[in-house]
Amino acid sequence: MHRSIIRFAEQHWQCPARCVSSAVRRRKVLRSAFPVLDQPLLPIQRHVYEANLRHSIACRKKYSELKEKVRKGGGDSGIARHTQRNRKLLVRDRLHLLLDDEDFLELSPFAGLGLPYGDIPSAGCLTGIGRINGLWCLFIANDATVKGGTAYPITVKKQLRAQEIAIQNRLPCVYLVDSGGAFLPLQSEIFPDKNQGGRTFYNEAIMSAMKIPQVAVVCGSCTAGGAYIPTMAEEAVMVHRIGTIFLGGPPLVKAATGEEVTPEELGGARLHADHLVGIVANNGVLSRDAALKGSHFVQLCDQRDVPLLFLQNTAPAAALTLSAAQAEANGNRLKAQGSMMSAVACASVPKITVVIGGCHGADSYAMCGRAFDPNFLFLWPNARVSLTAPGHAASLLPPDEEQQEENLNERLKEESSAFFSSGRMWDDGVVLPQDTRKVLGDSLDIIKQQRYQLSTEKQRSVVLRV
Repeated sequence: MHRSIIRFAEQHWQCPARCVSSAVRRRKVLRSAFPVLDQPLLPIQRHVYEANLRHSIACRKKYSELKEKVRKGGGDSGIARHTQRNRKLLVRDRLHLLLDDEDFLELSPFAGLGLPYGDIPSAGCLTGIGRINGLWCLFIANDATVKGGTAYPITVKKQLRAQEIAIQNRLPCVYLVDSGGAFLPLQSEIFPDKNQGGRTFYNEAIMSAMKIPQVAVVCGSCTAGGAYIPTMAEEAVMVHRIGTIFLGGPPLVKAATGEEVTPEELGGARLHADHLVGIVANNGVLSRDAALKGSHFVQLCDQRDVPLLFLQNTAPAAALTLSAAQAEANGNRLKAQGSMMSAVACASVPKITVVIGGCHGADSYAMCGRAFDPNFLFLWPNARVSLTAPGHAASLLPPDEEQQEENLNERLKEESSAFFSSGRMWDDGVVLPQDTRKVLGDSLDIIKQQRYQLSTEKQRSVVLRV
């Protein structure tokens, strides 16, 4: 038999053209080169084959047990919580609806088993390649029955490997997102290094630049790091009343601000789809760099027809000029603020302003104060509107005018209050912080309706001209 193999190899290596001449001839040669050994086993060899058989059966049994464990994800309790309480489909049922058929190539199904921090079945996510409308696509689907879709170090590693395969093979990526973000006790193994959590978002941007489509379907909660997957995708679809996107969920909002809000109100599909507004927010001095950044952002939103929301809390008093260096810094800041004022004044998109703190001096103009004609302007009860804040009257007076300074501070305290302003209709109303989201939502809906009417009128006029 060895001579036959050698003779077969020599013949084909010496004449490569003959290797591809005829498939039928090649099959005949192979049959003659590798004949079937139809002989009984020798008694001396039986124990070897029996040992191999036992080992094969044990391996297959372990494979089946682990496969079943992986398919169960978070176990019966996790599945019950996921399907009954949260009314969500299991991840494999989602894939069944998404893919053309069940014949997909699953990647790394046993990832996450036997780790120092415990078993994470399938690393808490399914990755693989399947056909969608006839096109091979790579998918990364969170399994929220496993620790609520929380990302462990092995989860990140599995996702990065899947993205690497997508880049190498130029496969469109579909993300079925249902994640509670990173597992905080292991953050040092998830967050800071090059090939850890941030690399997932980096890869999304790189693949998008390579014209490899990135599509996300928000099937559940996308919190903290999980929120960046859909927001960095080119297209994101959210399941109504089930999918949510926010950096911090309702419990965190409650702890930080005392506000009670539902997941749907905080980051539901309707909120995100109702998917676009540019937000300009400041907290204190509107420095040169801040003003330049603001003016560029306002111009971008204007070019892309994106409405602007200004959250205003300007500095209580103008910076004093106490030296030549300070004079130069103030001059540069004024030039930058002038650029931002021009950008805000000339922006043709709708603008809404909410004064959440102070509305003082020229900084308020750049942040779209009343004089810059916002569509709506609201104040929080704590807001102050004045040239300078109470307690800072000295910046407006010459030295050694203590009595006048005290009188002016008292007057500023009275005249700068939100209710003094609202009583003279310098705004469109005082709103509580917990009602701001609803007020802004209504305002944007009103603006949306107005823009729709304008667009239909424009289309009608074009038709009439034709």
